[in-house]
Amino acid sequence: MSFNNIVENLRLKNDLSNDDIQTIYESFKSKSLSEAEIKDLILLWREKGESSFELLTLANLINEGQRQSTKYSEAIDICGTGGDKLNTFNLSTLTAIVVSSLGIKVIKHSGKSNTSISGSVDILNEFGIDLDANEKIKEFCFEKTNLMFVSSKHLREVFGEVKTTCKKLGIPGFVNLLGPLTNPYKTSSHLLGVSSIKWGELLSNTLKQIKDLNKHSIIVCSKISEKDILDEFSFCGVNHVWEINQKEIIKKTITPEEFECHLTNIEFLKISDEIENKLIFESVLKGNFKSDKEKECLKAIALNTGAALFLVKKTKSIKSGYDIALKHIQSGICWEHFQNFITFSN
Repeated sequence: MSFNNIVENLRLKNDLSNDDIQTIYESFKSKSLSEAEIKDLILLWREKGESSFELLTLANLINEGQRQSTKYSEAIDICGTGGDKLNTFNLSTLTAIVVSSLGIKVIKHSGKSNTSISGSVDILNEFGIDLDANEKIKEFCFEKTNLMFVSSKHLREVFGEVKTTCKKLGIPGFVNLLGPLTNPYKTSSHLLGVSSIKWGELLSNTLKQIKDLNKHSIIVCSKISEKDILDEFSFCGVNHVWEINQKEIIKKTITPEEFECHLTNIEFLKISDEIENKLIFESVLKGNFKSDKEKECLKAIALNTGAALFLVKKTKSIKSGYDIALKHIQSGICWEHFQNFITFSN
């Protein structure tokens, strides 16, 4: 089927076939599409809504193309789709550092900012960490520190134009959904943030279908208002959670009251620029919490870390994981761990 027929199918809100997905992949790979065609694809696919079959089929093509490694499959990926436009500090990146400092193996898939002030790649670059470093250096660092940040070059090479167009449009697109599914290293667990309840349903059903991958994963979004949904655990609203194992998907909600916490204003988690973002990182990792903003950032990271501890069966609940994480972060150990990571990375 031609690309024009695929676009017309999406206009009619018809789901795409395996051949359609293959055509899309090959068209982007050969760089044969115009900016107008890419824009139409993004908008019409978004309007129809991606299906788990479409998403999984496309992710499989990318993972075959990049020869996804199974070398460290007993690790957790902590990442998000992005696209919430709330301009918060990089919670998932900071959570990955804290979780790895607790002895848990983390291979975090990272990307540049698309609709926010700073993406994972951006903040890591601020600390002198190069995600395109030699693979052997990354693996050496991982074996020393339990932490690796990776980025799918193949995803960027094939669908980089999609991300550029999405940035111009100011909206997330199907490439946001592909990120969490195309880690160059296959991981058995995911702590995955989404920027809409619809995407939570979609990705939970997609992860459930991945054979020999998903042992236990959690997808989350924090509903702050009818229009604002954060792609992380937070105390800023009601957390909608999808817990996925090999047998079932368990849906639940988690509120701040369950952690004996008050509702937090989302403004505490927002940043004005990359400088403020880096300052928050240093404050949390060093265990220095003087302002109300720093204290709320601490709680947000402890909550996400607690979810990761529960996910890998280190605690019996997210609440007990949260309590452990609070004490651990306040000790300042995380900063020493991060410095070691930077040293080994270089």
